[in-house]
Amino acid sequence: MGNKNRLFGWLLSFALSLGFAQNSGACAFHGYTPNPTLIDILLATEQVVIARPEPSNPSQYTPIETLAGPEVINIPIGVTPATRVLLAGKPSATVLLARDGSYGPWLEIAVLDNRYRKFVSRILRQQSELLLAGGKKRLLLFAALVNDPNPGIRRLALQELDRAPYSDLKSLRLPKIQNLGQDLENGDEDLMPIRVLLAGLSQDRSFTRIMNAKLDAAIQNDVPYLGAYATALIELEGAAAVRKIFDRQLNADNLSADNREKLLQAMAIQYKTAPKPTRNLIARELTEFARISPDFAEAAARQFGFRGHRSQAVQELQR
Repeated sequence: MGNKNRLFGWLLSFALSLGFAQNSGACAFHGYTPNPTLIDILLATEQVVIARPEPSNPSQYTPIETLAGPEVINIPIGVTPATRVLLAGKPSATVLLARDGSYGPWLEIAVLDNRYRKFVSRILRQQSELLLAGGKKRLLLFAALVNDPNPGIRRLALQELDRAPYSDLKSLRLPKIQNLGQDLENGDEDLMPIRVLLAGLSQDRSFTRIMNAKLDAAIQNDVPYLGAYATALIELEGAAAVRKIFDRQLNADNLSADNREKLLQAMAIQYKTAPKPTRNLIARELTEFARISPDFAEAAARQFGFRGHRSQAVQELQR
């Protein structure tokens, strides 16, 4: 058995030296696919209007301006109870409505103030440019909006960053994000993965304590995005965090297979983007663990994408 595990270690080392195929999108940490953002809808639609509830019938919309497509006279959807709550006490607020695609149903997109309305008009003016330019230009646009005074625009900026490949996130020059520490403690759950990653990318070592504590709690509570905490911790502490995660978390007897996969996903992402000393340490630790545990070897092969090497190694291990 020892010789066969050593064979796998050699194969894994060889595969690491060649590189690997790994989907390193930030949204991979959710455990689910995030919903389309407002920008996805605006770039795909052909009809956009601004509307407000009718004064005589607050459950029905009346259009006040068509931003894209033919003039809209009647809106076939009503004002939802949730939107009525958001509009309460805001007599000047309006609602952005758009069709899902060219001929799909009408959707309530956002409650607008003047700033948000100008932002939507800007996106519609750049619709063709953003569609043709690809994801990097779109990412740069929203990286500049993470501290926007409008909370809706800030939220949208985080949603957009959340969908980016991790390597693209890492290449951005992001400003210091306001209230990030507070939001890591009390923020919306759906935006927590991207906030965690941005805390790591900030290189602000004051986040180290919370990342350590949150990673332990995430493993204990099977949090879907626990890999984001591991990724951020490696950004902040480098090789020290890699050793800690291998020694304390990946080596724990009670670690579930699912949580092991999530930690290995974080290692795979950092293996692709981290500085060379950290990458080398990941490779050494991974190879050593794979020599000891066939189950770990299988999981590592899965997360690092060594499909061809994995099948040969696992056959050897099972003989």
